[in-house]
Amino acid sequence: RFRESTAPLRAAVFATILQQHVNERPLADEGGNGGGNGGGGDGRGDGGGDGGGADSLAASNGARAGYGGFGLPWARVSSFLGGGAEHAGGGGGDGAALRKFESRRSGRMLEASMLGEAFKVFDPDGKGYITEDDLGRVMASLGKSDASAQELHETMAQAARADREHKRVLYGDFIELMSSTERRRFREGEVMFRQGDPADGFYLLLSGSIDVIKQEEEGGGGGGKSGRTVDTLFAGEYFGETALLSHAPRQATMRCREPVEVLRLSREDFEAGFVQQSTGGGAARPCGKTEAMASAEATARQALGFIQMVSSMQRSTLRHGETAFVEGDVGDRFFIIEDGHITVESNGVVLNNLEAGGCFGELALLTGAPRNATVRCTSERCRLLSMGVADFSRLMRRSAAVHSDIETLARTRSATHPAAGDPHGTQGHAAAKG
Repeated sequence: RFRESTAPLRAAVFATILQQHVNERPLADEGGNGGGNGGGGDGRGDGGGDGGGADSLAASNGARAGYGGFGLPWARVSSFLGGGAEHAGGGGGDGAALRKFESRRSGRMLEASMLGEAFKVFDPDGKGYITEDDLGRVMASLGKSDASAQELHETMAQAARADREHKRVLYGDFIELMSSTERRRFREGEVMFRQGDPADGFYLLLSGSIDVIKQEEEGGGGGGKSGRTVDTLFAGEYFGETALLSHAPRQATMRCREPVEVLRLSREDFEAGFVQQSTGGGAARPCGKTEAMASAEATARQALGFIQMVSSMQRSTLRHGETAFVEGDVGDRFFIIEDGHITVESNGVVLNNLEAGGCFGELALLTGAPRNATVRCTSERCRLLSMGVADFSRLMRRSAAVHSDIETLARTRSATHPAAGDPHGTQGHAAAKG
């Protein structure tokens, strides 16, 4: 029950770390190969990671006593993470025992600085613990604003083990919670996983580079296979979501070009936190909706959930009657509706009504064509999340599964309403990849 109930929090922490690394480490080659993107290689990561020889943490008990229980300000936290040997139960004054945390379950390490920076996102005021409100705020920022009060309460009750009232996640609890999220190391030339392997994790590349290799049938009728490098991933990129989102085997072999470090999130935690499940409800649908449209929208929901977890998106607000864009505008942003009601119109005809969880604007970014409809706020206010064309294109290149879902959605909309395929909107979510 603990693993299941706390999976959304682990996924949120992983997403926070991912966004920090993506922002700090832009892609080395923004022009990338559209064919073999990060979605091509997904992650099993069960090869010979060496564990790195890091020190074991006398960890969670020392952390609970030294930080979590007393609401220390962040200046003290920095001392604890970097140098306070007394908090670790001994050792030298340089804080070596706290530089890396050892997972009790797997022996893999997470750096103290990495966890500390992630903890700050949940506890920006330096209280020394995470509350249910803190968790709800971060979850909402990651596109999980639909998490119910009961779900948040259950997560807190299971995660807040050191708090007698089970209402505060102390820093030691935070460390223990993340023990099943592994930091793995691989040697130059080592294969992380092979094309056709089952998928059991999602990965963030922390350092090094990885070749994405597609196995192809050799000519001549010999029945053999040859490998072709279709892309190379660099630090700050993520991979592994294609097989997880599409429920398929790994789509490529991943081989390390040099020594590599990755952060791995388990399949179970990925599905709990990164995949938006269909609830069966949602925005009103236009009359005569086809089965193909309903299917495309349902599939796109999980893609949009993933987008919000891995992307830093800009927030904006429209008042009643204001437009996100009008027919004929240049397409420069992709939108997700966080709150409110939207109508999609073309030539005076309402094509669709959208509400929270819907999205629009993808076709113009995919094709480069002008906007084919006007999108207007019809509630008192509409809160939107959006990303620009460069981030949208980068996301498309990174994730084959997301690209496929969004492209299918856009194509289906265009076929249903040829005059306004672009923002005909989906009820639950759409994404983009590349």
